[in-house]
Amino acid sequence: MILQESGITIRQAMEMDCMDKSKIIAGYGGIDNTITRLNIMADPDILHWVNEGELLLTTAYSFQKDDIELQKKLIKECSKKRLAGIGIKIYPYIDGLSKEVMDLADSLGFPIIDLHYATAFTDIMTPIFKEIFNKQATLLQKMEAVHNDLMSVVLKGGGIREIIKTLKQTIKNPIVVRDHHFDEYVYHVDKNESVDYKRLIEQCTVFFENNHENRKIDIKTEKMDLLDEHPVKKMVIPIIVKGNIQGHILVWDTIRPISNLDKVALESASTIIALEFLKKSSVYEVEHRYKVEFFESLISNDERRKTAAVSRGNIYKLDIDGYYQIIKIHLINGWDGDKKKKQESLDSLKAKFILNLDKVLLSEQWHGLMISKEDKVFILTMFSSEKEAKQRMKKHGSKIEKLCKEIFKEGNIIVGVGRNYRGLEQVYKSVKDADRAIEAGMLLNRDKMIYFEDLGVYKILCHDGLKEELNSFYQQTLESLVEYDRCKNTELLKTLQVYFETNGNLKKMSEVLFTHYNTILYRVQRIKQITGRDMDNAEDRFDLETALKIMKILKCS
Repeated sequence: MILQESGITIRQAMEMDCMDKSKIIAGYGGIDNTITRLNIMADPDILHWVNEGELLLTTAYSFQKDDIELQKKLIKECSKKRLAGIGIKIYPYIDGLSKEVMDLADSLGFPIIDLHYATAFTDIMTPIFKEIFNKQATLLQKMEAVHNDLMSVVLKGGGIREIIKTLKQTIKNPIVVRDHHFDEYVYHVDKNESVDYKRLIEQCTVFFENNHENRKIDIKTEKMDLLDEHPVKKMVIPIIVKGNIQGHILVWDTIRPISNLDKVALESASTIIALEFLKKSSVYEVEHRYKVEFFESLISNDERRKTAAVSRGNIYKLDIDGYYQIIKIHLINGWDGDKKKKQESLDSLKAKFILNLDKVLLSEQWHGLMISKEDKVFILTMFSSEKEAKQRMKKHGSKIEKLCKEIFKEGNIIVGVGRNYRGLEQVYKSVKDADRAIEAGMLLNRDKMIYFEDLGVYKILCHDGLKEELNSFYQQTLESLVEYDRCKNTELLKTLQVYFETNGNLKKMSEVLFTHYNTILYRVQRIKQITGRDMDNAEDRFDLETALKIMKILKCS
């Protein structure tokens, strides 16, 4: 893009000595067009090789006096090519330009300069070129100074806030940096600055959240905002890390118009900020890798690894004698379609979930550790006492469950909460509890948040060591009924399930099953005959109800 600051305007050129006998005869609306270079036209074919910002110098020698359309075409093409203007030695070649040509130049805002016939083109080109060169040299010095100032901030260990502070010395306008990956905004408020940054961030949130395509803006882009009911121009510059758009710089021209020098400075800053983003992401990844290694050692079956992990607990401010409880979040990819796209969607939502979860937990004055691995997120929560654990865990849980529902609208997620144990070395027990809670929740189709303590008899039935005994009990009590239904195509098993759901109320059973009362009586008798269990007997009823629970467990195992 041609930089306005790298040239001089038509107005400035007309004030120079070399143009003192020349005058603008049409197109005054473009008097502030910028000249970045000069060119000489011997014939109209040169228009194939001209560039934006050029001031074209020519004579009317090649003009056909009576061909007004050809002259108009020349002016139109020059304007279309975004030339700064055209200087024509009219005398002595023709008497003057037609009114039609002059009117066209006025309507296009394209300056036509009547050059003095006795002034050589070189006498015009040399001083204007010199002025442009000086302007460009000054611009380069300014750009270099801004770049050096920004690099100096980084070399001294300054972060994004300090970069913004330095950038504002040149740009003057309010600047906000949006980090999409970490869902953060960074800005700096100068002394005596009256800008409402809270309002600007609200505008940014609407801009990026209401239209996710705005997150994909990959070139310098101008937009309009409405601040205090006044339209304000906003510049959006992408911050690209490893080929991906990780954030944006946003600048509002509330103080002064955003110049092209400002835009160059912002592009330079975006590269430097990208390095800061990369550094932050790298530190985060390394820290998380160490957390995962620590957590895996803590719940390991290897006593030496576990002991070593416990001894390192103070690194993460974990008290050896504290009370610990695990929340395990299991993500289930429930999208249809392309497997790669499904995984990308899940990874994106997972990253957003973890960042928001971290904010939620910090707002709850939570103490502990959060670890993400593959499709699982573990939250190790530390309490000072058993009483505190009982008081606060449900509150933590409800906030986490709410966040799950907000973010995972299209997928599936299930959360298991283990019991509270004293001592860092006992954390593995709470992990096992959380695993069983998730297993039970899956087979019972319960709500997304399952507390192991609330599972009742399933706490016992879900134990891995009982699988063989459970299978044997199922075969003795319920298998015969299941086989009868399969062979005879009956619904005795469903009838038995509804029996316990309605507490044995035969009238309610007939309503739920849309079946005649007498048919329900008959089915209950058949269940008694096939299973050998009498539902009027409390012990037999318990066996059958337990067998139904065991059947669900065995189907999912």
